[in-house]
Amino acid sequence: MTTTKIQNTHQERMAYVYVRQSTPIQVMENRESTERQYRLRDRAIELGWAPSRVEVIDEDQGRTGSISAHRTGFQRLVSAVGLGGVGMVLMLEASRLARNNSDWHRLIEICGISGTLIADESAVYNPREPNDRLLLGVKGTISEAELFTLRTRLYEGRWNKARKGLLQFSLPVGYVRGVDGSWELDPHTQVRERLAYVFELFRRHAVARRVVRDLRQQGLDLPTRVVRKEGYGMLTWKIPTLSAVMRILHNPAYAGAYVFGRWDYSGSRRSPKSGKVLAHPLAVAQWPVTLREHHPSYLDWGEFMKNQERLRQNWNRGGGRGVEREGNALLQGMVYCGVCGQSMSVQHRAETEKRSSAYICQRGYQYGETGVCQTMTSRAVDPAVAEAFLEAASPTSLQVATRVLDQIEQELAAQRRQREIQLKQARYEARLAQRQYDAVDPENRLVSAELEKRWNE
Repeated sequence: MTTTKIQNTHQERMAYVYVRQSTPIQVMENRESTERQYRLRDRAIELGWAPSRVEVIDEDQGRTGSISAHRTGFQRLVSAVGLGGVGMVLMLEASRLARNNSDWHRLIEICGISGTLIADESAVYNPREPNDRLLLGVKGTISEAELFTLRTRLYEGRWNKARKGLLQFSLPVGYVRGVDGSWELDPHTQVRERLAYVFELFRRHAVARRVVRDLRQQGLDLPTRVVRKEGYGMLTWKIPTLSAVMRILHNPAYAGAYVFGRWDYSGSRRSPKSGKVLAHPLAVAQWPVTLREHHPSYLDWGEFMKNQERLRQNWNRGGGRGVEREGNALLQGMVYCGVCGQSMSVQHRAETEKRSSAYICQRGYQYGETGVCQTMTSRAVDPAVAEAFLEAASPTSLQVATRVLDQIEQELAAQRRQREIQLKQARYEARLAQRQYDAVDPENRLVSAELEKRWNE
């Protein structure tokens, strides 16, 4: 039956073998399935195709078959079939070509028009024959239903475990998993105190960039855990960056909360590379799973929420007041228009102009009006506000000065503590290198030379 379907007109054209695994992990671990797909090239040769007329399309490895927009290999295959240059398409099963009926039936239709056969490991199908076409349609429907059923089961099972706080995922740095699977604080003292110091710096400055600046000025690195397969979970130290500090400040795990569902994947924006939906963060009130006091914390939940509000206010958009910046305007970020209630921006002057900065409300320009709501110079406003502030604060100036001195002393003590911990860790690493060097046989120069180099470094 198979040989009767294959004609000379088919063998005169190309035979395409389509190879695909859905995820990069499957590409690395499901070696048997990949090997079976590549062996379809031998099947095409057995069916009468010359080796030079058999082409393997495997550029869609690691990409899902639920959509075809980002599968360049599948698109190239469909184009070649439509141009009439393909005599047979070979795949391991229908799900390798497509996981949705629209792409699958479109391919069957094009194969029927161009007279292209479709084959798997056991049979050859002719889309122009009613029985074969019906069977191919059923295979595509089953493939799509199978994907939907598996996805639904996994999705509901994952959410059920998350609601109980049992769904496991990579822990943030500063936590380790206990013997019973519970979250525990990292036993490494330097890791715990460095994270606590980050939160202390944010309490002091209330600005993430200033936290990064202080850490860099003091030469303090941030701990992180290796997430790649080689050396997974190993502790390393990296130079502080704004993104790293923001991830720590935004992570509710440090407030002792188990949270799942912080990101929403229901949007229409997709990655141009993988085709997957681009996630966007949800507000705290919209998190579907939030279990407070789930594990030991570095700060309480109330402080975490205050930090989130402060970070939102630091962003000079969406009603945020922004961060105090350079310039001689005293009230930047704190002046609101008495006409419309919108926050007023600061218009700075060049030093050569010898003019004071001005507070300006640009709501009029934003809504297409002919002018701004109002504008005023800071020359008259700032001195009046400063005088009123000093008059109100003068009775308690001594207490304020005492608190400032106490705060400075606490900051210096915290900095000394971080330097002492870092020095203690460096001494331990030096002693460890010395012990390794002393334990090596002096005759084994290949090992001792490398250990001597590490010790000197």
